[in-house]
Amino acid sequence: MANSVSPEQNQNHCSSINSSSPLLQGTLPTLTLSGKIRVTVTFFLFLLSTTFNASFLLKLKKWTQKKEKGKKLSRMKVLLKHLTLANLLETLIVMPLDGMWNITVQWYGGELLCKVLSYLKLFSMYAPAFMMVVISLDRSLAITRPLAASSSKLGPSLTGLAWLLSSLFAGPQLYIFRMIHLADGSGQSGGFSQCVTHCSFPQWWHQAFYNFFTFSCLFIIPLLIMLICNAKIIFTLTRILQQDPHKLRLNRSKDNIPSARLRTLKMTVAFATSFTVCWTPYYVLGIWYWFDPEMLDRVSDPVNHFFFLFAFLNPCFDPLIYGYFSL
Repeated sequence: MANSVSPEQNQNHCSSINSSSPLLQGTLPTLTLSGKIRVTVTFFLFLLSTTFNASFLLKLKKWTQKKEKGKKLSRMKVLLKHLTLANLLETLIVMPLDGMWNITVQWYGGELLCKVLSYLKLFSMYAPAFMMVVISLDRSLAITRPLAASSSKLGPSLTGLAWLLSSLFAGPQLYIFRMIHLADGSGQSGGFSQCVTHCSFPQWWHQAFYNFFTFSCLFIIPLLIMLICNAKIIFTLTRILQQDPHKLRLNRSKDNIPSARLRTLKMTVAFATSFTVCWTPYYVLGIWYWFDPEMLDRVSDPVNHFFFLFAFLNPCFDPLIYGYFSL
């Protein structure tokens, strides 16, 4: 059992793997046909996402230049700007890294790049998820307490907190990722190097806890907050309609829901839907592998690659959603 191995035995096992374990050619990963298709689709989605998100940032910049001097972007557009930057960061880091790593199969970047890129990858995945949470909270406040929302400076504080938490929560990546090298059993120069978390945790449950924490912060908690915020908004709108069906049609009033807020409500629901649809297959597959590592032998490579690529659609869909609803 994994939990019966002493730290000394575990350390010796790790040392042997990192130095002179025999390398069996038949067991090494290779770039298969499905892997080549995954790489092709990854770089195609990379171009799409980069184009869409960069175009939206340019639209925001041009829109700002056309406004009267001294006027600032609305709170919602500022939040969209941060979400776009987070999506663009995820696009520029995660997609090229995944594509190149599948091409090379093993890791050639060295120990420092192994740690830094692993950190940046998780940081760029945390940021969009946390920004979605900020937008959901902001829209919930705008619908349920419009007067408080108009005078609140909670938005800038939450966006700053989202970036800060993303950088902090990704911090352990700098410690747990490392390079291991499997030496060539023939005694000739060569071998196989990889950037992994192998032997970074003293006990198996430490890694299990870290994986569960990361999974919760990236998917479960953001999804729950978005669902709660949207449910609260729908409940508030239903109550208003029951009291006065004409109130939602008003353009301006102290206690009404303006049409612009209804539009951003639809956008928030679309965000939550896109997040759920794109990331659920990826995390379901991840949880399955977590509890049953042998599932890789039972699930075909094309299915694994498809589920993984599905998550890359999220930063492509987001700019289409907020471009449609806001501009």
